[in-house]
This record gives sequence, C-alpha cells and structure tokens, in this order.
Amino acid sequence: MLILIMSISASVILLAVLLCAVLGKSVFSSAWIYNMLRLDLFFFCLPLPKYNSEYKYALSHMLGISKQWDIIDFATENVIATEGSGRLYFTFQTYIIVIWAVWLCGLLLAVIRNLRRYCEAEAIKENRRVSRSDYLAIFDRVKKEAGIKKKVTLLRADEAVAICTIGVFRKYVIIPESGLTEEEIYYSLKHELIHVKRADVAWRYLSLLAVLLHWFNPLVYLYFYVMSVYCEQSCDAIVVQNLDRAARKRYGNLIINMAQEHGAGRWKYRTDLGGSKKMIKRRLIHMLESRKRNRMERVASLLLGAVILFGGSLTVCAYENPRVVRDVDKSLMGASEETRLELEFAKSEEIQFSVEEISGRVEFVGEDGTCHDMSDMIGSNASKIGCFHSLEDGYAKFHYRYSDGSCRTEYYHADRCIKCGELWVKEYSHTETSTKCTH
Repeated sequence: MLILIMSISASVILLAVLLCAVLGKSVFSSAWIYNMLRLDLFFFCLPLPKYNSEYKYALSHMLGISKQWDIIDFATENVIATEGSGRLYFTFQTYIIVIWAVWLCGLLLAVIRNLRRYCEAEAIKENRRVSRSDYLAIFDRVKKEAGIKKKVTLLRADEAVAICTIGVFRKYVIIPESGLTEEEIYYSLKHELIHVKRADVAWRYLSLLAVLLHWFNPLVYLYFYVMSVYCEQSCDAIVVQNLDRAARKRYGNLIINMAQEHGAGRWKYRTDLGGSKKMIKRRLIHMLESRKRNRMERVASLLLGAVILFGGSLTVCAYENPRVVRDVDKSLMGASEETRLELEFAKSEEIQFSVEEISGRVEFVGEDGTCHDMSDMIGSNASKIGCFHSLEDGYAKFHYRYSDGSCRTEYYHADRCIKCGELWVKEYSHTETSTKCTH
C-alpha cells in the first residue's frame, strides 16, 4: 500500500535523525537537524514509492542483481486489466480496499478536528496594526538587516496571543504594543523575521499535512513536535550567534516571559517566540550551549545526511505498483486461486516467429521467477541433437520498445529445456504496457 510505504520511509529517516541528535548533540547543529527534518517531509508528503521503477532498476544494475520475474496470478495480485474490446477491470484484494476505506475515514476526521483550530488561528489576522513609531522603526531596521524585501504586516497582539508569525503567502508578525524594552522588541522582531525569511510557517503547514496523511503512525506526531522544537532552536541559534552570555540570558528571559500553556490549537499554525514550558526549557539549554560548528563537523554532517537519505530511500523499493495488463481473457479476472488452475491454457501447436517479428529482448521466466535471456534462440528451428529434453513450465516474454520511450511486453505460456535451453512457445497469455520503459 502506497501510503504505508511512504510512512515507513519517512519514519526510518526520522529515527536516524533523532539518533544523531541524541548521540551527536555536540557535533550536529540544530540547523542541520531542522534541515534534515524538512527533507524528510518529501518522504511523508510525496508519493515517491509510486515512481520507484527506474530507481530499483538503477540500483539493481549498479549492484549487478538480475531481476526475478513473477508470473501473474490474477486471483492473488493487484492488477489493472483491459480486455481486447477495451473494457477496464480492477482486481484489488479485499484487504487493500478495507485499508484504504479506514485511512480515508481517519483522514476526514483529522481534517474536521483541525479545521476549527485553523479558523481560530486565522482570526488573529483581524487584529489592529501596530501604530507606535518606535516599534515600526525597529521593525524596518530588522527587516533590512535580515534582507527581507517582501511585505510583512506588523499586528498588535491581544492578551491571549504571544509574539508569533502567521501566514504562508501574506505574512504577519504579531507583537504586544506595550510592556517591552527596546532590546526585547529588537530580539523579538529579529526572531520572527528569521522565521519569515525561512518560510517556517509554510513548513509548519506541510508538517501538519504529514500528520493528516499519516494519522495512523504514532511517529508522525513525534515528528511534528520535534520539527517544531528544532525550528525554534535553529532560529534562536541565529539570533544569539554573536551575543555574549549576558545578552543570551536576557534573550532567554524574554522567551520565558512569553511562555504559554494556552492556545495549543492555534500554535500549530504559527511560529511562536514562546511556547510550552517544556519546549522552552529545551530551547534555553540549547541556546546557552549554542556554538558554530567547525569545517570538519559540517562536512561530517553533510556526508551523514546523504547516507541517511539514501538509506531511507531504499525502503521505497518495497512498493509494487499494480500491474497493467492488456488483452487479458475475461474469464481470468473472476477466477479464484483454486479455479485458476483449471483455466490454464492447454498445450497446443507451437507458434512460429520470424526474426523480423521479434524486435527487442526475449526472455523466459520459470515458475521460480528465474529469468533467462533467450534472444539468441529465437529464429533458430534446429533442435539440439542428442538432448533428452527435460522441460520446465513458464512464460516467454517478448519485449518491444518504442521511440517515444514506452514499451510493451507480451507474455506467452512456454516450455524450456533445462538441459539445452531450447524454447517452445505456446498460447498467448497477456500484455503489459508501460509509458516509460525501465527494462
């Protein structure tokens, strides 16, 4: 199932990153962990396993692994098939349909549960704009320092809202219009405008999308929490990178003053200078110990990041797309595993092919899935003199590749001598097509 393989792939990467964060906290920066978590979102949200054919082929070719082909059993496999008349059939196993139905119901409930909280968060945009000239002057100065040219609106916070940033396309920074010193205003706006520059609110929404899609996976909730923590920690590290310890403590006191235990629903849809007390404790410890990584540590981080992403990408190979089969016999589509044995094509006279009719590669697939290249055998009618044939059943595959990159593979029931390799082609079985050839 596609969504399950997506969840497994992303979870493998998440666990590897968390292991690095725990065991190598002195080596790996919060920015590295945050960037790795953002890359992990592609595995959570994009159907990468569905397009794994070329990836599997490239890996097999690189490792020198020959592909093991299976003969289609219409009673047990997931197949999209068409008759010669063009009529379409879907043969999916019952458990697949049940899993998809349960997933869709869970997704719908998760969307409904979060919709109200989203509306509450969006209501903050109705707050009045900040009008104090000293706030606006610092705001413009910090924007210039951060290199932000796009429009960002500065809104006044109410009593229930801490300093935060909301909005994906139109961005808003919310800040109390009283009760802050000039230094606290500067640090607060610098923190939030770093979020604006990195588009952290958009990444927060994508993280929430991952939670909705993978609601059944306990690790996705851990992912959302860890993503939020390291988003704030990496932002804090940028703010304090040139500050001495005393200034870092003053910045830490500002974060403590913004601590909130309420508004957890709206917190999902914004980046927050404050947060829960548990999250703030982690941030303060990390902030006081924050330092620049040396060149060797940065190189090690990049190499390990590449290894983690490659290892996680291998799991997408576990997904098998439903086979597309054309010109199939209608009787096969309703056959059970037991009755399919009675529908096997009877052995008949051999089908003769000329060299011109067979373009591309010809292979024989035995019942054990072993594939044999038979291209050199076709076109030669000479029997192997003196061979007492010992035949194995299987399929003959005739592969045709077209100039537009697509291909067609025709399957025929066939026998092959395991001693001399001679091939006897019998009844036609079915045809598989692909819009992009990966053979």
